[in-house]
Amino acid sequence: MKHILLSSTLAIAAFAPAAFAEERTVEIAVGELTCPSCSFIVASSMRGVPSVQIDDFVDGPEYGQGVYSVTFDDAETSVENIIDAVAANGYPAQALPDTAS
Repeated sequence: MKHILLSSTLAIAAFAPAAFAEERTVEIAVGELTCPSCSFIVASSMRGVPSVQIDDFVDGPEYGQGVYSVTFDDAETSVENIIDAVAANGYPAQALPDTAS
């Protein structure tokens, strides 16, 4: 019986960090989107980051700007990782201040 209790306790402890993970949504502004392939490249970059899903895209206030609304699991990645993936393909990106918390 002690063996079963110990095994159960260890199994619960192994999954405990996942219980603290949280799904987050953030809006990321991206510049230099001058053609349809630019948006495709940026979207592919974001989707290449673990757990990232693009919920929405809207054109920005100026030509060549866009805002992506993305959802991700903060136990698997961070806003910084998403921005780095976009920047690695040559596009300037930043999280909008009121959504990056």
